[in-house]
Amino acid sequence: MKRSFLYLAAVTAVALLVVLFTDPGESPVSKAENDLLLPELSKQINAVDRVEIIAAGNSLVATMVKFGNGWQLEQMDGYSVDWPKLRTMLAELAQARVVENKTDNPEYYARLGVEDVGAADAGGVLVSLSVGNQTTGIIVGNEAEGRPGQYVRLQNEAVSALVDREIDVFTEALDWADTTIVDINASEVAEVEIIHPGGERVLVTRISADQTDFDFVGLPEGRETRSSWAVNSLGSVFSMLRMESVRPQDSLDWSDAVKLRLLMFSGVEIMADMVEANGEYLLRLKADHPAANVVRDQSQENESSIEQQEIKKQAADDVAKTVDDINRRVSGWLYAIPKYKYDTMVSKPEDLLKPLEQS
Repeated sequence: MKRSFLYLAAVTAVALLVVLFTDPGESPVSKAENDLLLPELSKQINAVDRVEIIAAGNSLVATMVKFGNGWQLEQMDGYSVDWPKLRTMLAELAQARVVENKTDNPEYYARLGVEDVGAADAGGVLVSLSVGNQTTGIIVGNEAEGRPGQYVRLQNEAVSALVDREIDVFTEALDWADTTIVDINASEVAEVEIIHPGGERVLVTRISADQTDFDFVGLPEGRETRSSWAVNSLGSVFSMLRMESVRPQDSLDWSDAVKLRLLMFSGVEIMADMVEANGEYLLRLKADHPAANVVRDQSQENESSIEQQEIKKQAADDVAKTVDDINRRVSGWLYAIPKYKYDTMVSKPEDLLKPLEQS
């Protein structure tokens, strides 16, 4: 009995020594099944003010900084971040729950894509989230095979984990930018005018939104349009107009720019200058509302009811807001756009007409 007691005491003493002399930083930290991966983030999601995306070889992909009511992308001179994309990623991280703990052995990290991103061939991406001076890093690794979820590892912890969702982390700076310049549906467009430096001019118009096709104004006698589609395509030049890159406006020579004016039925007018330079198709924009309805003084509205005046005022306010929103987005920026969009926006009359028959 005494010998058994001494043996038990010895084992207990050894166990205590192990606890006392083991570096706590080397001890794996496991989370219970269904625990939130980042419990503090779920409480502070709206306080995050800086996000960095770092890929293999410690390559800094994107630095997104909260500024006022929006987010700016440092890699694009402070251009606007695509907030829905960033919000989705933050929400997925805040809501991610541990399905099960995985390896804490660095030799096996690469199998899950959660090795340190300092490695040139690292498979994962480091997402660094800052709230003031406090920063948390999460390495987002491979998606699980044959089951839902994704492998992750907190940067300063040994234990990796499988979480209950896939987390999209883009590895190109452009993918984090708000690439939509403007989006004007063709159904809202009343007329489009293109003016070339040499004086060539294209003008297509519609009297109302109920008119299916645009009219080619000034159609030469004896000529026909190539197709209604060719003419109508001008109404879609600002539909889902996306950039390929963006930079602050510089000293680019605009003297030979092609000019485009688009008028909406609401009265909003958008003007564009376009040039081709160094293999890029470049564009700058400005919005105005010279054709918008003006609400007259109430004393002049003898035949209008108060309700009609309010409707007109609301319409005018909506137009002004649309113009302000567009200018807030595009003012001071120079965009590179896809060639196919550029080609449509610089159409000449002959581009819209059937070829002359050879005699």
